[in-house]
Amino acid sequence: MLPIWGFIAVTLPLVATPGVSTAVVLRNSIGGGTRVGVFTAVGCNLGNLSYGFLTAFGFGVALQRWPSVWLVLRVAGVLYLAWLGVRSLLHAVGSPAATARRADAANDNPVRSMTSGFLANVLNPSLVAFYLILVPQFIPREAPFARSALTLSAIHVSIAFPWHCVWAVAGSTMARVLAAGRPRQVLDVLTGIALLWLAAKIAF
Repeated sequence: MLPIWGFIAVTLPLVATPGVSTAVVLRNSIGGGTRVGVFTAVGCNLGNLSYGFLTAFGFGVALQRWPSVWLVLRVAGVLYLAWLGVRSLLHAVGSPAATARRADAANDNPVRSMTSGFLANVLNPSLVAFYLILVPQFIPREAPFARSALTLSAIHVSIAFPWHCVWAVAGSTMARVLAAGRPRQVLDVLTGIALLWLAAKIAF
């Protein structure tokens, strides 16, 4: 029998701690509203499910054989977060009209929002470690590994997705309250700095 409650006890604080996916959902919802944030959350959790499937069907063994894949994921994740952070900082120096045009473009392109969330999680080394190192520790030897890994992945997503949606609403609310002028610029700057800090944290 799977130690589901033990897994939930470990997973809840990890999900609740702001990280890469939280920052990306918040950034996108600030720029495009709740709808964009929710689509980003969908993308993040598709990334979660991808690693769930990879874990279930032996990707962890492949990583042990080719450890350089870890380095590639880490470098790619750092570059992607840094790029998002720089874009947020550049948005902060733009005009309110330009900000509105970006929000409209984002609202019209849910695929782009999902892609940004998906890439944020797929290129997140912490998520790789969660699925390939932590999840297998909760699977008893006698349990069917693939089915157990997929069950634990579904539990993780059922916790993470609603939490990401909360951040999507929060980001959209902050954007409406600080709709224009210097407060909105400060919000974009803080978001950009947070993303750059996460990139530096993963890098070092």
